[in-house]
Amino acid sequence: MNVQLNYVTGQSYSVDFSNFKAKVSFNEANRVDILFSDQEYDLRRGYAAFSLPISKAQQLAHAILAASAGDIEPIEFVVDDSVKAQQIAA
Repeated sequence: MNVQLNYVTGQSYSVDFSNFKAKVSFNEANRVDILFSDQEYDLRRGYAAFSLPISKAQQLAHAILAASAGDIEPIEFVVDDSVKAQQIAA
């Protein structure tokens, strides 16, 4: 799995995980947390995580299932989570 970040400044960061653990959980803020951690290193060396509102997590799950079943059309949806992002930045 490749994790890539592209910043508006033009900088980018990319890392490949070949031996990783995936963890999906429900948190106290009624959101779904998705965590990928590299098993060869501790969490500081290989780690990616994101959190989604329940409805968007369900859409993502549906899109993953459809793609893994061979659906060749991309499924796209918008996540407008600006309120949560502002709370994190504060």
